[in-house]
Amino acid sequence: MKEQSIPLDQLVEQYLGLESMEVTQALLDLCGASVDARALPLLRLRLHEEEAQIPLLEAHGYVRMHEKCEQLIASLCPLIAALEQEEQA
Repeated sequence: MKEQSIPLDQLVEQYLGLESMEVTQALLDLCGASVDARALPLLRLRLHEEEAQIPLLEAHGYVRMHEKCEQLIASLCPLIAALEQEEQA
């Protein structure tokens, strides 16, 4: 799937709007006021955690939590891709 060219700051803003305060604080501790390639390990971990939650949420019928999980995944994927591209540049 080809990623759209969305500015990194918009990807970060979209993702952080969905994330928990604990993870946001961890990102601030890692990167300061800007999210950069240093955040990749945490973001990849969060992606795997959210992907693992989907079957559990579906099995229990938690529709709203499942939707939030899908939103986080949809936000994390382009953010990770953009940071990986920035890291390689």
